[in-house]
Amino acid sequence: MSLFSKYTGAGNDFVIVRGEPLGLRDAGALAATLCPRATGVGVDGLITVRSLSEEVVRLRFFNPDGAEFSTCGNGSRCAARYAVDRGLVPPDHILVTDDGEILARVREDDVALEYALDARVERELRARVGPVERDAWLVRMGTAHLVIPVPSVEVENFDDLCRPLRWREDVGPEGANVHLVAREGGMVFIRSFERGVEGETLACGSGCMAVAFALRTAGEAGDRVEFVARSGSPLIVEFLEAGRIRLAGPAVFIFDGVFPEATP
Repeated sequence: MSLFSKYTGAGNDFVIVRGEPLGLRDAGALAATLCPRATGVGVDGLITVRSLSEEVVRLRFFNPDGAEFSTCGNGSRCAARYAVDRGLVPPDHILVTDDGEILARVREDDVALEYALDARVERELRARVGPVERDAWLVRMGTAHLVIPVPSVEVENFDDLCRPLRWREDVGPEGANVHLVAREGGMVFIRSFERGVEGETLACGSGCMAVAFALRTAGEAGDRVEFVARSGSPLIVEFLEAGRIRLAGPAVFIFDGVFPEATP
């Protein structure tokens, strides 16, 4: 039997497994088995963690459909907490992803990541949300993010509204994550439709960074942006010196479990 752990980062939940025991088994097939909410553990994705040294771990990320992707903000925060909980690394350590290295700082349930920012507002466009066409930004930050300001994120039929936006031709052949954002009392409320999950998730760390970058580029936000995720949890994005960005918020252990050796 092989052990997995479930963690949640502000409501964005993941199955995490050690990469070494997994060996040559297909992690994508394992994700497709473990992630579904009706027949599996019920999470937004799977992460493998492999120890590279006493201060460095290597991460890989898989969507519930089994497709691998390059990085994930809340997933990386959960993996950082997992690696510290398992004694693989100290509280301050390095995560290696396909998008580069990330400095992680774990302080019990609070986990912060520091990135070398590689983002750009690719274009401004118009997006129809229900009967209304609104201004929007397409942000490239590893994955494409379609950011749409709205008066309120309390919209009906969220998935149905976002699904055609996720597949717009002008966001690229792989589509985009879709984020509706509304500013209230100094906070930014965000709802996210994530590709690969193909539905709403309760939080999206990379989405918060993309939104913060778009707002800052447009002159509508400063160097610190405070978000309220759909889960109600806070996520904070801060722009640092030398083009770096910090993502901080809660990352919490939920439970351990086992999957049979026969699992792909």
